[in-house]
Amino acid sequence: MKLVLSILEHVRFVLFWHLDVLNGAKISRHYRNISFILENFSSPKSKALREKNLKNLLNHANKHTVFYKDFIKLEDFPVINKNILRARIKEFKSSRFINKKTRVVSTSGSTGSALKINQNQSKVARNTADSIYFGKLAGFKVGYKLLYLRHWDDLLRKPLFTKFAQNIEELEVVNLNDSYIESIINKIKNDKSSKGWLGYASGYELICKYLDKTKSKPVNSYVKSIVAMSEGLNKYTKRSMQKYFNADVVSRYSNTENGIIAQQKINSDSFTINWASFYVEIFKLDEDVPVTNGEAGRIIITDLHNYAIPLIRYDTGDVGTINHEATPPLLKNIEGRKADVIYNTKGDIVSSFIVANVVEYEGVIQGQLIQETQKGYLLKLNITNKFKQEVDIINEFKSYLGNDAEIKIVYVDEIPLLSSGKRKATVNNYSNNNFSD
Repeated sequence: MKLVLSILEHVRFVLFWHLDVLNGAKISRHYRNISFILENFSSPKSKALREKNLKNLLNHANKHTVFYKDFIKLEDFPVINKNILRARIKEFKSSRFINKKTRVVSTSGSTGSALKINQNQSKVARNTADSIYFGKLAGFKVGYKLLYLRHWDDLLRKPLFTKFAQNIEELEVVNLNDSYIESIINKIKNDKSSKGWLGYASGYELICKYLDKTKSKPVNSYVKSIVAMSEGLNKYTKRSMQKYFNADVVSRYSNTENGIIAQQKINSDSFTINWASFYVEIFKLDEDVPVTNGEAGRIIITDLHNYAIPLIRYDTGDVGTINHEATPPLLKNIEGRKADVIYNTKGDIVSSFIVANVVEYEGVIQGQLIQETQKGYLLKLNITNKFKQEVDIINEFKSYLGNDAEIKIVYVDEIPLLSSGKRKATVNNYSNNNFSD
């Protein structure tokens, strides 16, 4: 049976690339371009290709959009965000693609109303090539089955034939109760095909907690890769997924409107930036100027391949840090949405992973930290009767937030999901602008 499945995987692999050739080899050309740029980053040719991609996009935006008609050099282009795009979307649309076939992608709208972005066909092919390249870095190959764990609404759900052709198993993160997790595990055990996981980190965490609770042994599942997306991946989940499914685990930084921006390498906490498809900058939290090297700030990206709606200096809403001393420069960490960043009592940013790793305590299922005032914090915990370490958790959090932090623990039955199916580890109800000197 395994031999037959291996043959089918190879057939899917060959068929995919054969169809690409028949369609003009668009994906393979992008794939080769991505590979060369990222794997020869310091070479003159790689630098020239990156500069050409940026220059061509800026020239196109200047000539064919209303919003960008007065800007030529990147440093002159303003920072934009979702609110600006929603209000002035027609001004961003390229006149070259008004009557051409484009793909429309829509954000989930979990932090506001949904935003619809047109992508030209070359951008669509680029995203596919990015997915193949970064999937391969994580151990996934075209032809493997993809276990895709996320929230599937009517817009995202794929037709049966498409799921068969792409070998995708849609798994609903909103339904992750014990019986559903058990059915997933049983199905994986009985499926001998090579496969990879792609899904929300919080979904993986629930699966691992179930396997812990049932005292499960490692699952003989033929999983070759595990990629976490959309949320921070804590140490417990990374370690547990690796233990139960015997595959390396990496975190991916991506969004719907742009694609894969960065991804961890295996056995690394830093993120390899997709410099082949994006130009990435880090700006100060409350000012549109670059930070100093190593300082946390807003992640600003320029999408080098979407010509239908150029997104230049687009504020992703996320906070991160770039290490420019590395070659190529790496994203050291990603703290999530600016609105969800937690500050200590002195006003310094604190990593969201202090909350993500609270599940390391015995009996803790989920946690969420809410900052209410400069020194006041609310820690929500979903626990079992095995939890006995309230004092230890408060002391640990004070070591991060400050000895003068006022931490109140509230026990809840569930940390609610957003409409997107994601779960927030942190919430900030107190603006950093309110901190006194």
